[in-house]
Amino acid sequence: MKPTDRWKQLLDERLHEAITVLGQTPGVHGLIVAGSVGRGEPWPMSDIDLLPIYDDSTDPAASAAQLDQRRAALVDWWTGSGRAQALDVGWLAFTTTEIRDAVAAGPDHAVARIAEPRWFHGIDKAYGGHAADPEDELGNTFATWIRTVRFHPTVVAARINIWRQHATDALAEAIQAQTEDPANATHLLRVSARALRLVLIERWGERLGSLGREWTRFERMAERHGQPALAARIAALAAADPAAAEQRAELAPAWLQERIDLSYAARITVGEDVSWAENARDQIAAFTDLVSRRPHFRGPWTGAPDPALDAHLAELRELITQHG
Repeated sequence: MKPTDRWKQLLDERLHEAITVLGQTPGVHGLIVAGSVGRGEPWPMSDIDLLPIYDDSTDPAASAAQLDQRRAALVDWWTGSGRAQALDVGWLAFTTTEIRDAVAAGPDHAVARIAEPRWFHGIDKAYGGHAADPEDELGNTFATWIRTVRFHPTVVAARINIWRQHATDALAEAIQAQTEDPANATHLLRVSARALRLVLIERWGERLGSLGREWTRFERMAERHGQPALAARIAALAAADPAAAEQRAELAPAWLQERIDLSYAARITVGEDVSWAENARDQIAAFTDLVSRRPHFRGPWTGAPDPALDAHLAELRELITQHG
């Protein structure tokens, strides 16, 4: 085995270990392997995403606490053994009764519960995934239901309405804050621009995924759908323009510069068509959002407050009116 292929072997081994350890937690009926690993599209920096299915005969809260303890122990072991690995097992969870009710109701159930974040994000995260145990009939049925409803026209329409509302609400808050708190207004501007981006993605019949690669993916989708200029305008409003990536990367803290280098190498390893600047932009945009509520991580690399805040707010309002 080539050293460049070892990441896949390691990921497979850790997925098997996670399924074995977490699947034995009392009260856990089964697990859904979700995210890029579940879809069969892993890359060297993939998280392991597992959605628990809790048995109604036990206390789901108690099971969740035990599950998190086991998750933390696995992550500690993996980090100490040589290479850290993210393991996401948390609030995107469902009970056996919830799943049976959903499957019986079909797409109508997804629409009825889509405003609940757990269902909104859970259905998207688990799309294309599978039951960790091939013999888990309920888990397999749930995975099939998700594949069936995720892009059903009524579900897509409901998701578009939610993203549109996010875009307009964040823009309204940004306009209110632009004079007294331009840094927060900048954050809200970017939240609104990202939501508008997701309105378009849903409309195109696509999904985003992979936080650290999403802006380049969005641009490739826009090219396929004949709207690259619109995508470029939205990216500029969200401070996700690759043209500015080199300067912002030079200002970034060491941990983010390391992340940029690791991510670029990982993307090249799997043959992704991405430039250094596009990758740097993806990482900077993702972590600018993640640290927006953590003042001690802020710095010039975040580009906040936006020096063209007033003009960008006006442009975003125009784009939402036209394309929201």
